[in-house]
Amino acid sequence: MKINNFFYLLLFLTIYSCNSETSEKQKSVIPKKTKISKSGKVVVHELSDPDKLNPINSQGAGATYIEHNIFMYLLDVDKEKLEIVPWLAKSRPIITEINEGEFKGGLKIDYEIKDGAVWDNGTPITAHDVIFSIKCILNPHVDAEHQKTYVDFLKDVKIDKKNPKKFSFYTNEKNYAAEFFSGGTVYIIPEYIYDEEQLMRKFSLKQLNNNKELEKIRTNLDLKKFAKSFNSENFQRETVVGSGAYEFISWVTSERIKLKKKENWWGEKYQPAKSFENNPDEIVYEIINDQVTAVTAMKDGSIDIMRSIKPAEYTSLLKNEAFKGKFYLKKEESLSYTYIGINSKNEILQEKNVRKALAHIVDVPQIIKILNYGFAQEIASFVHPSKKHYNSDLKPYEFDLEKAVEYLEKAGYTQKDENGIRYKEEDGEIKTLSFTFKYNTGNDRRENISLFMKENAKKVGINIEPMGREWTVYLDECKNHNFDLFTLGWIQEAIIDDPKQLFHTDAYYGGSNYTGFGDAYSDKLIENIRTELNEEKRIEMLKELQAIVHDEVTYIFLYAPDNLIAISKKFKDPKTYIARPGYDEREKVFR
Repeated sequence: MKINNFFYLLLFLTIYSCNSETSEKQKSVIPKKTKISKSGKVVVHELSDPDKLNPINSQGAGATYIEHNIFMYLLDVDKEKLEIVPWLAKSRPIITEINEGEFKGGLKIDYEIKDGAVWDNGTPITAHDVIFSIKCILNPHVDAEHQKTYVDFLKDVKIDKKNPKKFSFYTNEKNYAAEFFSGGTVYIIPEYIYDEEQLMRKFSLKQLNNNKELEKIRTNLDLKKFAKSFNSENFQRETVVGSGAYEFISWVTSERIKLKKKENWWGEKYQPAKSFENNPDEIVYEIINDQVTAVTAMKDGSIDIMRSIKPAEYTSLLKNEAFKGKFYLKKEESLSYTYIGINSKNEILQEKNVRKALAHIVDVPQIIKILNYGFAQEIASFVHPSKKHYNSDLKPYEFDLEKAVEYLEKAGYTQKDENGIRYKEEDGEIKTLSFTFKYNTGNDRRENISLFMKENAKKVGINIEPMGREWTVYLDECKNHNFDLFTLGWIQEAIIDDPKQLFHTDAYYGGSNYTGFGDAYSDKLIENIRTELNEEKRIEMLKELQAIVHDEVTYIFLYAPDNLIAISKKFKDPKTYIARPGYDEREKVFR
């Protein structure tokens, strides 16, 4: 999952209607009789630079939103209907159970790529490109460990001898999310660009996705040579080539990223399908890491679209008649949540009673009221409350300083030093309750969460030091478990919910299990969730996992925020969606 983003993290769905904050009077500011033009430039605000623009390596949600205009999956998700639709694929795959042979008990997943799908040089997109994209993830030297859990069930692939656009994946077990994982999680990249020497063709998917076979070739010089090139700066931010509607033009760090609509793009013949829309001539992502400055830029007309507006700014804009004459203000429920992560491998924080104490010093209702102006709902799980597999029996850890003290004393922290900070002596070593709390600079809400926690922690004898970090540095430190406490948000997909990427111990090194959650039991439960085709049984297992995560408290779940969006009225009837980022810049039609 990308911090992605996209996570990108995966769920079942409930459809929400758009909630516009504009009145009929405000809407009438734009004349009804206007000519509609599809051409023009759309400027979208981004709070920070993406970590990368290589869809195999990148992890941030902001990167995924941009990449979605450049690259394509085999399958896409219709934002309005919240259902899987074919994108590069000619149709949704045919999936059959295998009853004999090497993959008995598994699945055969048949795909065919659209006849007209071609790369920018005019060559057809084939199964070789699909297989290459997946093998990039499986190369142990490529920085893509976070993606492996989505493709580790694909054990082999065969290309049709007569048609290189047709191919079949083979799995050795059933997977209830086989369709989405096989076609909707890996952007397909051109082999001729990213592997000019075809080094990865020397290795089969079957080799790379088998631990014993992988160990035999792990030190292979060609694997390493390819990875060194693929991980290089060139393929992360300079050479960015996909099959999507837009081509990458430029990236000026801390300023902007520019995309330009491709001329005679092959996908136009599939319009008006939403996944193939390409109305703007140019899409610009304006990078402003201070939201107040970004709102000012909106007022000046320098930005057309802004998501995740600070509640304080949004509340102020609702009262600004001049602004509402130029922008639609929209509020959407968001498939995302904000949490505080705790490093359970830390010598002190590995004690569950200390983690529970920390959970009880977080005043979530206060955070929602003061920092979010009420535009959020308190949560107790990694599953969005709208989902039918959300465990409604779980209750958030209430703000209770007395309970926090009880848990600290249970853990043996009964003494205080001259500064009032609790400590205990164990095996001749002094252990003091003093922690850093990391957040990404430019995100005032996250900074204030750390400050609120610091204030309450001091009351029970814990010292917390907030520490702001630049976004890409912050992501690296989370990935490498270089933290005591941190705060992040996960953005969830609208289709499938798979907890392996966040909570399986295999995802600790290189994946997104930053906090170190999990043991043999929870791992087995997660694996069983993946292979259980009976929905009722799978829901019960998901609820059990939620209860375990809640009890272990490596996550302190805070809230599911509303997505507060502003969209320029130079666009005709813009839509917003529950699926992040909450809009689609490609569909914007100009007045």
